[in-house]
Amino acid sequence: MTEAPSSTARAPVAGPDVLADAERVFATAIRDFIAELCLLDGGILIGWVQAARHGNIADLVASSAEPFFKEATIAYADGADVRFDWGRSLTVVLDMEFVTEPVTVFFKLILDGVYVGVAIQRILADQGPGFCLDGFESALAEARLDRAPA
Repeated sequence: MTEAPSSTARAPVAGPDVLADAERVFATAIRDFIAELCLLDGGILIGWVQAARHGNIADLVASSAEPFFKEATIAYADGADVRFDWGRSLTVVLDMEFVTEPVTVFFKLILDGVYVGVAIQRILADQGPGFCLDGFESALAEARLDRAPA
């Protein structure tokens, strides 16, 4: 006899079509954070990655997320890589986490000389009948800081 999952259980979201749609929604939701992060000189970030200065990178991520998201919503996951492929632009890849009450997103932030991208590795969402893109979008919006006019 198996027990029914508790209401607080989180299930992974699967399926390439679902992930592609989720990546599009997710990238749009965090684009201002990404723009803020990209203000740092790329040479400094590359140096930190190569020297495994994870604390510096974590601080940079936290300060870039601070104006847009609730505290500790977006975090660096202590993993980074610099790719130097002959004939291609230099690429920095950061392992990241987006954590809010109903959803956790594990993703890679790809900072390339030509583009910036998001590659979702896994989404954990509250157990339910199925992944709902509208619910995902709402959870992302709820994680943002309120911008009340001054």
